[in-house]
Amino acid sequence: MRRRLLSGASALLAASILASCGSAEPPQPAPDEVPETAPPALDSARLSTILEEIGESLDAADAELDPELLGDRVIGPARETRTREYRLVEASDGEVEPTAIDTTASLAATGISEDWPRNAMVITEIPEEENLPLLLTLTQDDVHSPYALWGFTTLFPGVEYPAMARPEVGSPSVAADAGDLVATPEEVLERYAHVVADPDSEFASDFADDPYLELAVRDQVEDLQEAAGESATVGTLARKLNVDPRSVETADGGAIVVGQFRWVLSVDRTDEPGDLELSGIFDYLADDTSVTFQMQAVFDTTMAFHVPAADAEDSAIVPLGASDVLVEVRRDDGEDADDAAQG
Repeated sequence: MRRRLLSGASALLAASILASCGSAEPPQPAPDEVPETAPPALDSARLSTILEEIGESLDAADAELDPELLGDRVIGPARETRTREYRLVEASDGEVEPTAIDTTASLAATGISEDWPRNAMVITEIPEEENLPLLLTLTQDDVHSPYALWGFTTLFPGVEYPAMARPEVGSPSVAADAGDLVATPEEVLERYAHVVADPDSEFASDFADDPYLELAVRDQVEDLQEAAGESATVGTLARKLNVDPRSVETADGGAIVVGQFRWVLSVDRTDEPGDLELSGIFDYLADDTSVTFQMQAVFDTTMAFHVPAADAEDSAIVPLGASDVLVEVRRDDGEDADDAAQG
């Protein structure tokens, strides 16, 4: 018997919740002028200029599928994600497209801080031919660097984005180890990764329900398991990546937290006889998709959360949006899978 497993509800292809771009010459942005003391906020004109230059960088790089053209206006998880999206465009012969990013702001919250990094959160207009806006996270790493796109996430349908602490002058940035929240920003990503890996995790009750976990993770595992029958077991591994999250305070004393984690979709053969072959996302980055021992798809996900204050009446952490990218497909003919999420 030969089974061909489809991975149609993958995080990469879950169009129902997740999000393609254009052309232009690469821009040559100069570092933004920064006063010696922290300004209350980016004014609208300066923010618009920054977003325009980020958009020009994206257009230039998208036209050539060349991450070098992103320049210094796209950094961190956003740059890594875009680079991997370009590889997938080529590997899939255009079947996969880069996430559509409109850099026109419909709502913005700029962080106020005397230290770096300095952060800003921008909800965009809905990209052309899409139906959901994005949350863009901008960061200025130091006095000599320009503000740059650090991360992007597609907001979930119907999500209620919390009010910022001081919209007229800016919202304070929140440290990765801030202790006045129900969980520090670092802990939020660590706990969510636990939940992705284990539906029965002790941290599952910390989070409100969200479509990413349901559609991109849980449903995919169930669909693959049903297709494999007794020929394989399907499961997930996950961990927080070694990237400090970016956060700004909200009016309720909580915070918007944006960070990144890695998760692995693993298909492990059992002793049941018969051929087992994978398709869908596995086809893009694997020459041989037959499973003799184990096949894994590795994803990096950038996710945004609303994290309540430590004394909030409702302590549920609310996932706001997510964007992910397929990092690699691994074929293992006998090694232990326990370290798969560490690569």
